[in-house]
Amino acid sequence: MLADNILFLRERYPDVYLAVKTWEETKQEPKTFVEAAKDGHLTLKYSSGDKSVYIHSKYNPIREAEAIIDKLSKDQVINEHSHVVFYGIGLGYHIESFITRYPMTSYSIVEPSPEIFARYLDHTNLAKNLNKNLILLQCGNQADDISARAVQLREKNLLICEISAYHQVFHADYTAFFKEFKRIIKEQRASLHTNYAYKKRWIINSVNNFKVVLQTPNVLLENHDFSKGKSALLVAAGPSLDLEIENLKKIKTEGLAYIFSVGSAINTLIAHDIEPDAVCTYDPSEDNKLVFRKVNEIGLKEIPMIFGSSVDWETLEQYQGPKLHMITSQDTVSSYFLRSENGEHLETVSDAPTISVVTLELLIKLGFSQIFLVGQNLAYTQERIYSSNIDYITEEMQESTLKEKGIFTESVDGNQVKTSESFLSMIRQLENVIKKYAANVVNTTIGGAKIEGSTFKTLKQVIVDDLAVSGSYDFPLYKIEQKKKYDCKYAITQLDSLKSEYKVYLNLLTEIKNGLIDLSELTRINQEHGAYKAHLKLDEKIRQMENNAFFKMIALPINRIEYGMLCTEIQKIKAERNYLKKAKSIIKPTETVINLLYTDMALNNEIMLVLENVVKGFA
Repeated sequence: MLADNILFLRERYPDVYLAVKTWEETKQEPKTFVEAAKDGHLTLKYSSGDKSVYIHSKYNPIREAEAIIDKLSKDQVINEHSHVVFYGIGLGYHIESFITRYPMTSYSIVEPSPEIFARYLDHTNLAKNLNKNLILLQCGNQADDISARAVQLREKNLLICEISAYHQVFHADYTAFFKEFKRIIKEQRASLHTNYAYKKRWIINSVNNFKVVLQTPNVLLENHDFSKGKSALLVAAGPSLDLEIENLKKIKTEGLAYIFSVGSAINTLIAHDIEPDAVCTYDPSEDNKLVFRKVNEIGLKEIPMIFGSSVDWETLEQYQGPKLHMITSQDTVSSYFLRSENGEHLETVSDAPTISVVTLELLIKLGFSQIFLVGQNLAYTQERIYSSNIDYITEEMQESTLKEKGIFTESVDGNQVKTSESFLSMIRQLENVIKKYAANVVNTTIGGAKIEGSTFKTLKQVIVDDLAVSGSYDFPLYKIEQKKKYDCKYAITQLDSLKSEYKVYLNLLTEIKNGLIDLSELTRINQEHGAYKAHLKLDEKIRQMENNAFFKMIALPINRIEYGMLCTEIQKIKAERNYLKKAKSIIKPTETVINLLYTDMALNNEIMLVLENVVKGFA
């Protein structure tokens, strides 16, 4: 390993240094050999037994590297909004070609073989050949490192580029990595879409719902005696729900367990005269109110609704039954204003891609000892997606979904069942909750996807084996009263503080805007010392804004994606040693975010007015 590489890796990438050093110390029989190619450049050969494979062309590795980048450019749009993951470093020719062609595009390098990495480090100066846009350098095969970075890179279009020989030489590692990488890309893009779609609604809903939150019981704060040690059914709208109607009627009639309906399942249940003990909802989208349209039309007013505090505000406004709330992790408004009168910790539920995950966490925190999943197919069981009697899900919508290319996963009975990436994401979230809380979960969903951590048993058998004696589930949830109040004096104090913080925030925006103008002018006339001082002053104002309560509670959640992009740019620019270049590079992305914050002024003023009226009304 070159001495410069040792110093560079020890300082910047100690894990990579350790992996390569550990391999070198094992003194294993080498499998990789550096040779001279026909064009005079070095190439790399991998030998194992009687089988040899050239990692690079043995004739012209430079031309081959350029061809790799040509193909990547042809297949994908590459610009400053892309992030390329190179699987396999080899001797680095293709990465050097990429950097020359796309000097502004960020990238990561994953090398599964410490031996090949060692060969690269023997012949190439790492610090000189890899530019400031390198985000991740890994020696190993852990796609989860990319997954962790995807949070930072959520505004980027993730692409992958590989050396074709790696598929042959490291087939198992290659297959495992690519499978996981595809999952990461799909989840990242789904998350990005969700954030863009909901970023303002989360805040608007939280503000509009705040009055209802103050006026209704917090289901996690009130007495849980009704649920401790009891059984609960979490009923979703999968196609197998239709098979359980008679079993659910028996459970409801004889009071064998509490029934919690999630999502569209309420429509199937009420069509069969089954009233669940509660409906649970949290979806922030405006379409969420369609779920309860039938309930509202027929005037059902006895079923309690447990709502996440950032749920679509019109859903709450239109629902006629009793309401209880749970505070969601996305609700920065409630977390800022609310404190219980007696100082009790306020439990929250984590945001998730499906109400089933949110409700599972809720039921666990309520103290239910057994939770039974019903209609939780998370698969296209018998070429259906939903249970019956959901009138806003048309046949055309179901058929359109079913026509999409499906994938297969293990079902509860050990066979294979057709599913989708979004369903797989939900399955993983359910599995994470079960594992986190070591929950006792039984999946009764006939034909559904397997959920690790749960056991499978039919609902008919569950009634015989597991459900308690009739009469022990006789406490209706609408009787939960708001006995544990929120601290109104604390809310008033927080309001006064927020009003002051809002004024400071507005001044900071103006100061940052002016600071950007000054910095732009100083860099234009190449005044390095002046630019340095202006940049320090600008940084201090931005730090003050980041610590501002209004920014953290309102402005940042609304613009979380754009602000994340700015943070990524700043991280990249830090490596730039020319101060004028660094200062110039920071101006445009910062201006973009500040201008966005300015465009929210009218919304911010309205939010402050609503919050002031609600909090003063509460007091």
